[in-house]
Amino acid sequence: MDTRLLRAFITLAETENYHEASLRLFITQPALTKQIKQLEKQLNLTLFERGRHGAKLTTKGQLLLPKATQLLTQTTGFLSYASELSEQLPQSLSVGFGISTFHEASFFVAQLRQQLEKINISLDDMPSSEMEKKLNLCQLDIAFIRRSNQQLPSNLISKALTSEVLALAVATKEIKNHTIADYLTQNPLLFLRKERGPGLNEQINRLLNQMNISVKPAQEANDIQTLIALVAAGVGISLVPYSARLISREDVTFIPINNIPEAMWHIDVIWLASLPQEWQKLIPKLIQETQQHFAKDRENE
Repeated sequence: MDTRLLRAFITLAETENYHEASLRLFITQPALTKQIKQLEKQLNLTLFERGRHGAKLTTKGQLLLPKATQLLTQTTGFLSYASELSEQLPQSLSVGFGISTFHEASFFVAQLRQQLEKINISLDDMPSSEMEKKLNLCQLDIAFIRRSNQQLPSNLISKALTSEVLALAVATKEIKNHTIADYLTQNPLLFLRKERGPGLNEQINRLLNQMNISVKPAQEANDIQTLIALVAAGVGISLVPYSARLISREDVTFIPINNIPEAMWHIDVIWLASLPQEWQKLIPKLIQETQQHFAKDRENE
């Protein structure tokens, strides 16, 4: 089984959107469509129901998804172990990132691809808790992850990347001479689903507790883009990572919360100490280039 087809199937099942899935896989939408059709032909099954709203798994597709995920994990692990035995460089490299590091992780991977042209590099969005689990199981090679207070295991290497703060996302037309507390108590608050961003959810709750504000979500969404679209439509306001401002929308204003410690967190890049030595030397260099690139962007804001 071609692992490219499995990865295409799993990614499209997760995103339910050909455009987003193709971006994650760093391929074009026609190429993704071709891979899905090729897999369906091999299996003699229809895996997705296609419509204006994207792609939904069929019943048989839902039944196959856990098996496909298990097979991809086993195959990737097998190939990685075989590469170690043959003393050759691995043929693939997996990178995970969280909600607030999409742009940094994408830039990093773009530079990494230039250095490792023959290596299949995947970039996947997942919560920090899932990245920690996959790092410990050696199912993830590099992670852009929220810093933990726990001591790092000896099989992992870490380097600080950046810090992030929460920001209040408000429809630009609704901007008033209000304090953060005024906005939070006088407007419906929109949340990212807890299972989609548990770290972000905890950060927001710590901030609200510190401010002695008790609110219930007026509405929840599965991704930051949807949250921001809802804010722009005037449905409510939201607390999101300040980096969400890089999603270009003039109809939403982002107000960083810089003066409350509970609104800030640190982000590290963590990678497996078992990666080839030449990669071990390359990763810190690319992290530094990523930091410099986004430092220039912040200066130009």
